[in-house]
Amino acid sequence: MRLLLDTCIVYDWLMGEIKDLPIIERIQAEGALVSPVTVWEMAIKNGLGKMPLPSEHIAEDIEAQGFQWLNITPYHAQTVLELGDRHKDPFDRLLIAQAKYEKLCIVTYDAVFQDYLDGVLVIKK
Repeated sequence: MRLLLDTCIVYDWLMGEIKDLPIIERIQAEGALVSPVTVWEMAIKNGLGKMPLPSEHIAEDIEAQGFQWLNITPYHAQTVLELGDRHKDPFDRLLIAQAKYEKLCIVTYDAVFQDYLDGVLVIKK
């Protein structure tokens, strides 16, 4: 199952903060997908003063890591309708919908994702 990285994982990867060696090795071996919603979330949180960035070239920084883009489609947005309302974060909801629709394994710190998907790899921070 292909991997989709949650925003917090991408952020920590860019900041050199991922400490789980087996996860690092798996991502490097299998590759991973990143959604444009991650760039959007990081840009918004940075603008609010909640997330310092290594640079203002987030997309280029992500591409430089060898990650592939998972573009957002109307079908991903529509899949949000199937999620119920337990998790309120709109960024996470779209990532969950993308993973659900594309049958991807999402890598995250957030165990709540398991309420929505079978394919969740929750790592400890």
